[in-house]
Amino acid sequence: MLKKRILGFALCVCILLSATAVPSYAAGEAGQVPSLLRVLEDVSGTVISVLARCRNKLLHTDEADIPVPPVNAPSWTEYAGEPIDNPEQTLSAETWVMQEITFVSDKAYADPFCDVDVDLLLFGGGRLYTIPAFWDGGNTWKVRFVCPAAGTWYYKTVCTDSENTSLGARTGKVICAAYSGVHDIYKHGFVTTNTGKKYFTYADGTPFFYLGDTHWSLGDETADMVKTICEKRAAQGFTVYQSEPIGAAFDFIDGITEADMAGLAQYDEKFAIIAQNGLVHANAQFFFTAYMQPLIENHGGYTADKDLADSAKQYLEKICRYWVARYGAYPVIWTLGQESDNDFYWSETEHPDWSYKNNPYKLVARYLAKYDAYDHPLSAHQEHTGATAAYGNGRGAGDKCKVYLRSSAPSCFRDVPAHTFYAAQWQISKTEPCDFNVAKDYWYNAQGKPAVNFEGQYCYLWTKNFGSRMQGWTAYLNGMYGYGWGGHDTWSYLNTYDEENDSSDGVDTITSEEKIRATWQDALEYSSSYQVGYMRTFLEQAKWYTLIPRFDNRAYFVPCANVYYTCASNADNSEIVLYFYSFTDASVAQKANTKFYGGLQTGTVGNLVPGKSYTCQWFDPIAGEYSEKCAFTATRFGTYCIGEKPKATDMVLLVEAKDS
Repeated sequence: MLKKRILGFALCVCILLSATAVPSYAAGEAGQVPSLLRVLEDVSGTVISVLARCRNKLLHTDEADIPVPPVNAPSWTEYAGEPIDNPEQTLSAETWVMQEITFVSDKAYADPFCDVDVDLLLFGGGRLYTIPAFWDGGNTWKVRFVCPAAGTWYYKTVCTDSENTSLGARTGKVICAAYSGVHDIYKHGFVTTNTGKKYFTYADGTPFFYLGDTHWSLGDETADMVKTICEKRAAQGFTVYQSEPIGAAFDFIDGITEADMAGLAQYDEKFAIIAQNGLVHANAQFFFTAYMQPLIENHGGYTADKDLADSAKQYLEKICRYWVARYGAYPVIWTLGQESDNDFYWSETEHPDWSYKNNPYKLVARYLAKYDAYDHPLSAHQEHTGATAAYGNGRGAGDKCKVYLRSSAPSCFRDVPAHTFYAAQWQISKTEPCDFNVAKDYWYNAQGKPAVNFEGQYCYLWTKNFGSRMQGWTAYLNGMYGYGWGGHDTWSYLNTYDEENDSSDGVDTITSEEKIRATWQDALEYSSSYQVGYMRTFLEQAKWYTLIPRFDNRAYFVPCANVYYTCASNADNSEIVLYFYSFTDASVAQKANTKFYGGLQTGTVGNLVPGKSYTCQWFDPIAGEYSEKCAFTATRFGTYCIGEKPKATDMVLLVEAKDS
């Protein structure tokens, strides 16, 4: 074993020396690479690839060696209940499409939100779902549910006020047919993380491509706006509407009252529009301390040891039950609140009560999952990766992982069973090689859970079209199987945040005037909002869910100097996708993101089968167009020197074994 480690160390030194042996150099006037140095780089790439492959075998390095994705027990239970004779009503439904039943109470309550709870027990096909109802003003209660399979379903209601038979002991029958529409979310069932995969799937196991559009000020958006945006985004290829309730005309600080009903009705309309367009709604319940802190203080505050008082916990649970009852029958993802992981409120505002251990959003996660009959994915929107990651520096995490990010704290939701995926905030450098340590932390240390680059830099706020599409490619090819795109002025409608400043991502400058001038209609037409749709089409054809990130593993790819890239391939390396984002072409951005010749150069693909025939094909992520395929034969060392890109822009290369 010791000899293996010594040899492995020696090989690492060789790789390092080889990688630095070919220095960076300025391009000639025509941007050409001197032929001698080109040959040296080709030879160097082959040597490094072979050495790295030997190192991998000796040290058993394998990007596929990650924790097994967790599968939580489903919320439904097995139930062989008898059909209900003479039900009060019979309904027609289609699978996975929300149904609503209204009940009017004969009895009035002083505080309807707090005084009584109603559940609907839905059973059929050997399953029983317990679905909470919600008070909707006056003496009205509603229940929203879906039937997850075609067939005959029955329901009966249960009320905590056993004497109220207008709410309890109600019965019905549902004749459910298979969904007949065009939306995948209803064809395949709600999105889940419960199929044992490192990525999201639909309920039937079909991979789900997460491409989100960001809307933190959903409360300020009108229903007509939401309808226009949803129709546009669905046509562009988006699958998720990411929202926060900024501007919502309701709050839960002092209970839910008649005063909240109009605002909740407005929110209902927006949820319905998003669902009608076949989009998944990644929504948050509470936003910043302006909501959560007064809520806790008004309902008992904290104990002496900084835990929430029992009365505060009970009220928080009641609110979570209500939110699930109102919106859990839509295709949704729960995200809790803005920057709710790790201890953002303490580090940013020196909050006196919240910490890594007693973060109240951990309770929110538990309570949402408790009442969610359909097991929707749940995450806590994280701080930026420089502050909070999956494992980070490991302090307080309680489990053993390799530390990749010493400056970042671990997620405080690692020990929360209800937490089923990571919502990262990764703002990737546009002018440097990829920080693979961030991606590795989420790939290896995320407990097998999926990860999404939930929030990067927004188009025409902190980056422009190059940066916005680049973040999507680098997320997916680094094993973050999801990307949250955002544009100014839809990422947070009417928000003037940072509009007074010019911003630069290193290649593009967004002026204050551009920010102020941007409208929500402009955001619908930003080029990158179409280009991430092209990305989705390419990756779906390449079966993205079979691709494994190869990070900086030189056995798979050795870049030339000043080449920025990310690489992924399938398990047997018969399909390889390389995204090159170094460029010198002025049409891509205001200035080049590399000083030297990296705009055209690529590198050496490795780990191929020696002497085997392959094809390669370029894809233009700006125009969404493929080049003609060309064929090549791998060298006796299992390598292929790519040569120059056809354009000095960001480009994608697809390499496939001919018989794959």
